Amino acid sequence: MMWRLKSFLAIFWLLAAAHPAQAESCSAAISDINFGAVNVRAGAVNQTSGTIQITCTGAIVSAVGVCVRFGPGNGGAGSNNSPRYMRRGDGSILLYELRPNGNGNAFGTLNEIYALVPIILGSGSVSVPFYADIVSTGVSVGTGSYSSVFSGAEDIELSYGIVNCNILGNTASVPSFEVSAEVVASCEIDVGTLNFGNISSSITQPVYAETAINVRCTDTTPYVLSLDMGGGSGVTDPANRKLSNGPYTLNYGLYSDGAHVQAWGNLPGNSVGGTGAGLNQVFSVYGRIHSGQSAFVGVYQDSVLVTVAY
Repeated sequence: MMWRLKSFLAIFWLLAAAHPAQAESCSAAISDINFGAVNVRAGAVNQTSGTIQITCTGAIVSAVGVCVRFGPGNGGAGSNNSPRYMRRGDGSILLYELRPNGNGNAFGTLNEIYALVPIILGSGSVSVPFYADIVSTGVSVGTGSYSSVFSGAEDIELSYGIVNCNILGNTASVPSFEVSAEVVASCEIDVGTLNFGNISSSITQPVYAETAINVRCTDTTPYVLSLDMGGGSGVTDPANRKLSNGPYTLNYGLYSDGAHVQAWGNLPGNSVGGTGAGLNQVFSVYGRIHSGQSAFVGVYQDSVLVTVAY
């Protein structure tokens, strides 16, 4: 029995001698974040994610604490790196956030990530996800390519052999990565209600009203505004749409000019064009109920679809 124990100890010593203790060493690689083609009109959601691959070597069986710290990137950032900025060639900015645990405001801002890397047989690795949101909204953001590069210790740093990110351990450089997006043309539109008010049942004179269409398109974006024929049966002429009250109708027209000459429809000859400026552009819509009609008592209405094509 004693001989077997001595043999076991000898074998263990030989194994230990064959695998001398190794100094810990860690490295990291971070994937690029490419949002691709995005539009930033109100309500648009632009989110994506990336990964941090951390690899460590060391003792046969151990675990290494690793912290990866993130700076502003060369695009710059606001206070405490929130938000960060991607920049276009002319310096224009596109706001975005890097986040540690998921997309959306609830997940805060990514400034550091701590991971414990298990080492088995001298090496080990972990893959840690991180997330990114574009937080710029509105067509005031111009089209084009935006980017920010994280390079050097001020923007991306790795330390290891630590129990939390508040301790500075051994450090290692991290290859650079890029955050990028291509902002494409987009438009937003708000449409008012055109109300003719109370009118006589005997229409001996035209009845006029007007409203406005507000269009916001990215700078230099050409667009066309069109109005369909409404819900009236058989309507083909934008100057003779139909307001309906059950089986009763009133003919009316919609125009792009105050003189009520240019009927506004959805064909190339009667649509209205414009060029975006990154801000609100107002188009008046002029309505006219034609004279010489008789109206049955009640509420007359129509629904006209407004389309902005760009």
